[in-house]
Amino acid sequence: MRILTIVPCYNAERYIGEVIKSTKKFNKNILVVDDGSTDNSYNILKKIKGINIIQHSRNKGKGAALKAGFGYALKNNFDAVITIDADGQHKPEDIPNFLMNFNDADIILGNRMNNIGNMPLVRILANIISSYIISSICKQQINDSQSGYRLIKNKILKDIDLDRDDYHMETELLLKAAKRGYKIGEVPIKAVYGGEGMSHIKPLLVPFKFISTIARRGK
Repeated sequence: MRILTIVPCYNAERYIGEVIKSTKKFNKNILVVDDGSTDNSYNILKKIKGINIIQHSRNKGKGAALKAGFGYALKNNFDAVITIDADGQHKPEDIPNFLMNFNDADIILGNRMNNIGNMPLVRILANIISSYIISSICKQQINDSQSGYRLIKNKILKDIDLDRDDYHMETELLLKAAKRGYKIGEVPIKAVYGGEGMSHIKPLLVPFKFISTIARRGK
């Protein structure tokens, strides 16, 4: 079983080196997609041995970075990908949880909601509300729909065309996969947050317009 860890990276110079170092302990097949970073991220990445890098000349969005990674995984015949954020909010030590449950679902989400740690209240509320809506549309129980820590099997990447280039692509993927009958599972992961203020209202508001749009169009 060949698994590719995809790390979309945008201006993550403070974290990216440690994220890669920690990830290598659990999976040495790593692709970082530098999405037009304007800080020192790319220079840090170039000095790390044993990883593959795709660099975007400009910031295209998290969805575009992930899709570039998906294309790489298909071209190189990986059985699945694990997506992990570059900002240190995902613990690479949770990767074995995904692998142990590989046969249980087609997409496996990292569920933070049973171990929220110091997750900001606004994000807790956003997750609860948007996960309820997405669960209803998908007709599957999804407890942490906004989690970017995921295992996605090769057959999903082959079968589903994704349109979005922003972070809404992660929601698009769930909705389209569920409509085609794929099973969405979850494993518990740790929530890691630091320095996020309680005033970030955007996470509570953003998902709903996109969810309703996709639902109406029946994509």
